[in-house]
Amino acid sequence: MDINKVSTILHRFKIPSLLSVLLITVLLIGSCKKKLDFSYQVQDRKYLMFDEMKKDTSMSILVEALERTKLSGVLNSYGPYTLFAPNNEAFRKYFKLKGKAGLADFSDSVLTGILRYHILPVRLKAGEFIQGPQLTPSSSGDNVNIDISKGYKNTAVANAIALIYETDIEYYNGYMHKMDGVLDPPVLTIGEFLKGNPDKYSIITAGLTKAGLMDTLTNLVDNLGVRIKLTLFAETDDVLKAAGVLNYNGYTQDSLVAYMRSHIIPGNGVRSGYTHFTAKWTQLGLIERYDSAVSVLDGQNWIYFDLAAPHLIDSTSDFTASDLSMRNGLVHNVNKPLVYTGKTKKRTQIYHPFWSNATYCYGIPGFANGASPTPNASAGNFRYYFDGITVNGSQVTYLTFVQPDGIDDSLVTVVKNVKRGKYQIEVCGKGGGRGTFQLNYRNDSITTYNFSFLNLPTYRQRYVLGTYDFKTSGDKRLNFITKVVGGLNLECLVLTPVD
Repeated sequence: MDINKVSTILHRFKIPSLLSVLLITVLLIGSCKKKLDFSYQVQDRKYLMFDEMKKDTSMSILVEALERTKLSGVLNSYGPYTLFAPNNEAFRKYFKLKGKAGLADFSDSVLTGILRYHILPVRLKAGEFIQGPQLTPSSSGDNVNIDISKGYKNTAVANAIALIYETDIEYYNGYMHKMDGVLDPPVLTIGEFLKGNPDKYSIITAGLTKAGLMDTLTNLVDNLGVRIKLTLFAETDDVLKAAGVLNYNGYTQDSLVAYMRSHIIPGNGVRSGYTHFTAKWTQLGLIERYDSAVSVLDGQNWIYFDLAAPHLIDSTSDFTASDLSMRNGLVHNVNKPLVYTGKTKKRTQIYHPFWSNATYCYGIPGFANGASPTPNASAGNFRYYFDGITVNGSQVTYLTFVQPDGIDDSLVTVVKNVKRGKYQIEVCGKGGGRGTFQLNYRNDSITTYNFSFLNLPTYRQRYVLGTYDFKTSGDKRLNFITKVVGGLNLECLVLTPVD
């Protein structure tokens, strides 16, 4: 602000000198204050990422690299961007690891590829980090994998090598997160990696080739141009030979395809994301567990992980190397051949709260067939609502209520990620003056029951509706069909595997 011009204007209009001083002071204060509205379209272009980064002496090598590759202008554009920023010490360690003296030993194209891998075209705060590959790929099209298992503030680790030690440094056009390592962008697809290491992966490569899966693992995009993301569990030649496996000639074509598919999981699955802790909840029949059952490529079979078991993978094998990052996914090496036993594999218990899962009504007054419940409603024929009662120290949160007016009206709920096999099905709800409903899966009747929960507690009855043997894996639609008109007021189902 030009103070002389302001003084001239005030003098021209004969404003008293004391008042002039006060006005000038106010204008000075207003002009010095940083107004950070963080709009993506900032007109004055203040506080953009690269300009501010240049002031940080711990980032001088990164600044030099960005200027040389002309990516500095990108980080001074409107964005939005998120930069995972290696500090000077991170670059020095990287140079030593690669046998380089400094930035001058890298070609422009290689350096550009490295830097683009550190830039995401979104505003990503630390609180939005997810376990494993981030939802938005970097500007190179490859995902950055972040381990937040110990929390996301100052303890997140990128690609298993770089500690993200300072987060959420905010600019007009995005965020910067400082870290102590440089990330190498993946350069090969899974298939290219296997073919490029025949001394280590020749047997499984031959099996995948015979099963017709090598193109799937080699391609970067599918037929629709969508980026492929897969995870391969691979036995090296040494592991297979130690188990007496020299080839897969003893398999029929169909069984070989099924077995090879059982090595592949859709998506990027980092090692730390395979086991999940579920606390014991006696009132609902939930057991304490550290396991998961992750579907493989055919959608019908799965790999079972249990952190509490002697061996993590299918109770028989463990990782020897994990999270090997490829352009189209990840590779994990295992120390024993994977087990392919179909439905005899272990499965996980399923907790199904009605209110937070897809639920639909048919024949209910005031609702079209296939309608979802009205959320957080205090009245109505089909709704979910907060209950809030405390039962033995545990609060009942949301219940789903349906009020039919005729026989064969029904409520359908979709239980997700059921693995084929037999389950015991328990239910909890709110009793008292309810109707009688027949629980069906497709045309199979599991039970018919009066949901007043007669002679049972009003809440959390853990009533066993019956067992059912699902012949296929996937999301399952269970149908509560009205047989005696009356309300249905449900909290959850718990499906427990039956061996």
